Amino acid sequence: MPDVSELLQALSDLNEEELEARLGMRAQTIGEDLKKGDTRSASVDSLEIDTAVPRGALDDALAAGQRLFNWISPAAYNLLCTPLGGDTADETMKELVKLLDEDLEKNIAKAAGMLAPFLVSSLGLAPAIAAVVATLIIKRTSKQGGKLICDRWKNTLPTTDPTVTSESSFGA
Repeated sequence: MPDVSELLQALSDLNEEELEARLGMRAQTIGEDLKKGDTRSASVDSLEIDTAVPRGALDDALAAGQRLFNWISPAAYNLLCTPLGGDTADETMKELVKLLDEDLEKNIAKAAGMLAPFLVSSLGLAPAIAAVVATLIIKRTSKQGGKLICDRWKNTLPTTDPTVTSESSFGA
């Protein structure tokens, strides 16, 4: 059984496109396995970072991963960056901002490790999906200046989501 922190570190070393492709592949695998009654692929332990993405499946996996991320990210944003998220969301965001302010490059995996359980419990995501989504969120929102703040996150969201209206910004 691989160590979760090692898996998150390996995820943080991937670029955004690789993460999106792995998200698409993982979601497809989980869907196929759930039809068979097998839930093992939903576990974070099932992530295989060293496995190469088959070239023919890359475009389909990438498109599926982008669609899934564009569906999940606004929901996560609304939970963490709006007043409706509650005290748990406020504390999670404050801890993420603090961690990333200390050392962005060193703490991407740690921040994703903090965010993933929140995504599992709040959005009902499979742990394997939440780990990839959390890593993508951290990488996208913090690469511009070292801080995970809601304004930067809002700028990464798909423009077709009318539910994103908050002007909140942690860590600004």
